[in-house]
Amino acid sequence: MKIIKTFLPLTFIFIISINAQESTNSIDELNESVGTSTKSLKDSAANQKNINTIDRQTRELEFDYKDTYKEYENLKLYNDQLQKIINSQNEEIESIIFQIAELDNTNINIIPLMLKMTAALEQFISLDIPFLLEERTSRIENIKEVMDRGDVSTSEKFRKVAEAYQVENDYGRTIEAYRGSVNFEDKEFNADFLRVGRVALMFITTNGDKAAYWDNSSKSWVKSSGAIKRSTEEGLKIALKQAPPALINIPVTAYEKNN
Repeated sequence: MKIIKTFLPLTFIFIISINAQESTNSIDELNESVGTSTKSLKDSAANQKNINTIDRQTRELEFDYKDTYKEYENLKLYNDQLQKIINSQNEEIESIIFQIAELDNTNINIIPLMLKMTAALEQFISLDIPFLLEERTSRIENIKEVMDRGDVSTSEKFRKVAEAYQVENDYGRTIEAYRGSVNFEDKEFNADFLRVGRVALMFITTNGDKAAYWDNSSKSWVKSSGAIKRSTEEGLKIALKQAPPALINIPVTAYEKNN
């Protein structure tokens, strides 16, 4: 019985010691578990932050991609249109080169023609009644000067020749009054001239003392009769629109034949 009494307290102490040890182990495991959970939470937070960062960067890259692709499409459209323009310009260059080559061939024929036309017009003016001689001869001299210039195109030269012919052609179907100077009876007078087409050219001096008409056969001025002088006065008023159109008597002379 004594032995039993002694044994029970020792057993109880040992059990308490075991329980205490187990409690200590459980606390350590709990602390370790809590630490592990805390670390896991921290790791999860860090991972979430990384995920958020990656997601933001992904969205930024997506936006950049969309912007870049849109810019690419715009550049492609621009380049395609630019290529069409370049192709058109190349075709235009080829056409111009061809036209220049053709123009060189044309110039071989048209330039001599224009020179002949200018010479013929100059001769025609010299044989015509002598109205507005300074203006008409100046026009011919201008054409001659233009014909010798390399900075004037062939088309422009031809335009000037054609324009001169048109002006001369218009003279033949118009009536005109103008003021100028004339040498008559070995004296210089200021006079009012009346031109009726290319049929007649007459004048009356500004003081009204002298009147004459051009005789193309003799290439000289002939003193007007009283009737011709009155017709000249009436014709001047008509040409200046100071009187209504009416029939007037004009002297008609023959042109000298050029054999």
